[in-house]
Amino acid sequence: MTNKAGKSTREMAEERQKKSRSYLLIGFGIAICLFLISLNPKAMGTLGGGGVLLLLIASRVIPDIVIGKSNKKIKEAKRADRGAVAEEKIGAMLENLGEDFLPIHDVVSQFGNIDHVLIGKECGMILIETKAHGGKIRIDNGVLLVNGKLPEKDFIKQTLNNTYWLRDRIEKELGIKPWIHSVIVFTNAFVSAPQPIKGISVINKKFLTKFIEQNKKPVLTNEMIWEKREEIVDLLTPKI
Repeated sequence: MTNKAGKSTREMAEERQKKSRSYLLIGFGIAICLFLISLNPKAMGTLGGGGVLLLLIASRVIPDIVIGKSNKKIKEAKRADRGAVAEEKIGAMLENLGEDFLPIHDVVSQFGNIDHVLIGKECGMILIETKAHGGKIRIDNGVLLVNGKLPEKDFIKQTLNNTYWLRDRIEKELGIKPWIHSVIVFTNAFVSAPQPIKGISVINKKFLTKFIEQNKKPVLTNEMIWEKREEIVDLLTPKI
């Protein structure tokens, strides 16, 4: 049994939501403490003029800091939630490809989780990274741009690292050196003039099925990968 598509990203979103709530609770607790101190004449007298000034500053600054951290976690949680939805959509597409395909989801690697690894009877192995960014994706002189800007992290480097890691892992454990077709799939963005970057294809989700079909090749390595598919699932799926 492989992982469910989007599992780790969904867990990340939930963890960020918990942290956001924790920040709010901490801020609320601090605010109550400061308020109670301000109502206590004896405590205020003990603080002195300088202490009262610090108390006033703290009552203004600390809530802003805590609320700011909470809002940041909320934004990060929403981004992770969009990512999980995107991975779930692609996962559903892969699950419906038929009996000649075997998808593995949420594969843990040292370079961050691989969203999907698809094993096909004729296409060998396809590594799929899913991105939920909206807007327009453009490739300018071999550089991937999201809405005209560099993305928050290097998607190409991430995908290349995971591709080499997966290839080496399969070769080390099973004695097969597969050719891995790697692709970054944007589920919500328009990809202008799709073209590979360092061998990594960049496409919109509606072209994913076509991409898979185009990479069907009846070569010996692909046949060997298909024969070893259950062993690959065991290798890439964490033991519980």
